[in-house]
Amino acid sequence: MKIFSKIWQSVVVATLLFTPFLWAKVTIYLCGDSTMQDWAEGYYPKQGQGQDFHYWFDSGLADVVNRGQGGMAAEGYYDMFWKSGCSAGNCIADKIKAGDYVIIQFGINDRNKSTNEKYNSSMTAMFNETRAKGAYPIIMSPIRRCYFFNNDSIYESYHEYPWLARELSESLDVPMIDMDTLARNYMLSLGYTYTSQFVFNHATKAEYSNLGSDQADDVHLQMNGANAYGRIITEQMRVHKDPIVKKLGDYMAPMYQVSVKVSPAGSDSATSISAYYPEGMTVMLKTIPKNGKKFLGWYDGNGNKVTGNSVASVSSPNIHTFVMKNASTQFTAVYEGGNAEKYTGDGKALTEFPTGTPKSLDDVTFEPFTPIGGSGENDVKVDKNIKNFFDAFIPDSGIGYSESNNAGFHGEGFWNFANEKNSYGSYRMKFPGAGYVTLAIIYANGGTTDRMINAYLDHDYYISAPPTGSWTTWDTAYVVMDAPLGETELRFMSLTSDGGPNIDMFGFSVDGVCRVSEGCPEEPQVLPFSKAMTFAKLNGNVLELSSELNSQIKIFDMQGRLIAKTISNAKSIDLSKLVSSNGIYRLVVKSAGKKFMTTWVKAF
Repeated sequence: MKIFSKIWQSVVVATLLFTPFLWAKVTIYLCGDSTMQDWAEGYYPKQGQGQDFHYWFDSGLADVVNRGQGGMAAEGYYDMFWKSGCSAGNCIADKIKAGDYVIIQFGINDRNKSTNEKYNSSMTAMFNETRAKGAYPIIMSPIRRCYFFNNDSIYESYHEYPWLARELSESLDVPMIDMDTLARNYMLSLGYTYTSQFVFNHATKAEYSNLGSDQADDVHLQMNGANAYGRIITEQMRVHKDPIVKKLGDYMAPMYQVSVKVSPAGSDSATSISAYYPEGMTVMLKTIPKNGKKFLGWYDGNGNKVTGNSVASVSSPNIHTFVMKNASTQFTAVYEGGNAEKYTGDGKALTEFPTGTPKSLDDVTFEPFTPIGGSGENDVKVDKNIKNFFDAFIPDSGIGYSESNNAGFHGEGFWNFANEKNSYGSYRMKFPGAGYVTLAIIYANGGTTDRMINAYLDHDYYISAPPTGSWTTWDTAYVVMDAPLGETELRFMSLTSDGGPNIDMFGFSVDGVCRVSEGCPEEPQVLPFSKAMTFAKLNGNVLELSSELNSQIKIFDMQGRLIAKTISNAKSIDLSKLVSSNGIYRLVVKSAGKKFMTTWVKAF
């Protein structure tokens, strides 16, 4: 029986390695934090490593399920999204089947939200439960932050966690892809300018129409960087020493080269490097001109200037996006005095692939850089100039109670979380542009301890709500969030078994945010500040108008009821004469059918 057993094992391994088409279709699960997750289209060009990862694989042989969740440490992820009966539902442990792969990458948030011991125990539990299902765990260390010290050193932002991942890999015999080291080598081979502008999410409003503010994000990736790291991961799979991981190379789709030229050479500060892509993946080509150099446009392999973008929010002529077809090709960034170089290749798919990222720093151009201090994911300061508030009284969904039994609230009432961990209130919101905004929460906490909550907006944002002295005493807490363009869910979640504080109102530091259930206009609520203020502005109780044209002024209460309306050709209007009681109101000013102001005002 022992001899038969050995022969049978050999047959199984041979089948496993050489005939994947005889196997059932497998699923590759990606488990990680915000550097892994899918980001909504409104955040473009921000993207997680897992967002386009499915394109690398033949869809007839493998499915890719990206379960990355922003802000997660390994412990929180295990409780909320992994284990059977997990608090967020749709638990991964209940879905894994024999033959599947589970790639697990944590550490970025663990350094602030957890401990080494909890990281090790949670990771170990995920590995063991994967194996118990007959599936294959793979551990990945976190990618480095874009934090250059000098030309051969990038700060180890996540401290001991890459080391802990390597230790777990060895002690538990879990195959590993060391993205900490691989990302470091890749970044150093490219230099700071390219790494920040083409890999990490450094982007401007001039480049992308969906952005409400310029981005300088040294933690998260942009699409080009996310797909570059996906390329590195799949290259490692192809040559991995573990035969089970290496087998994934047989499940991959054909790859096609995109060669990139600059003409005349040296006209640019940086340009997208040549790389390969699978069919269907969106490719971004970008060039940054040197001072005094005029960029004429991108030209394809036939020598024709390309127009249009597959990504509608791209607004810079220096950027061209297109969906990869099933043929290798070439593009030229043509500057004044240059010419398009025609493609002379055969267009065939690649048959050989790199086996690692660059290890040499020869010929690397480095520009000295002083990194931003601090360990947070962004260094944007809190802006307490809140432009609009929303009543938290009735969420779109939740676990808790809409109440009005404690005095001092501003709207119809307040939201009271159920006294259990992960009770919540969810609000569907629409934002006028992607970028950093300050969220303000008016709350009361009559308890004796801090009732911290998680304000989830495609990412976890933890907000401290210290005691206010009583349930009728209200205070305001603030946090900076990264909002998308368009519609998304804002969810407030309790983090303790006592529930959270009572939430009266919440608001944002930018104009034009609306709550979907209250009706969002097709056009932005407010004109750009500079234009709106040329017609109307507030000076204390007085609304000042720059014209004597007939103006329509409407005031609504928090329930949307019209409480005051007047038409006037005066250049100043005392609003206190229109409002008889204290509270927060919505002010709308129109003239000649155009809306010149929509804002929230407080009467007291």
